Amino acid sequence: MKVDYVSRNGTGPSYEIEADWHGSYTIRREGTVLKRVTALTHYAGKPLWGRRKLALAAIEEAKSLIDAHEEHEAHQR
Repeated sequence: MKVDYVSRNGTGPSYEIEADWHGSYTIRREGTVLKRVTALTHYAGKPLWGRRKLALAAIEEAKSLIDAHEEHEAHQR
């Protein structure tokens, strides 16, 4: 599942988030991979949700990571 996301409520840079049905995701900006997170396949307490729910949860996690990064960058300036 691929989603385009614009940070700072639509005023910041555009990112592409790609998530799979296992909960792994990749964040790209202008074609460059910024972060890749691989979900563990088995661990104690892993949710047994449907695959779509895992992909949507991964996308939401990536969005919050982008927002935190953008906020940190804004404070650095």
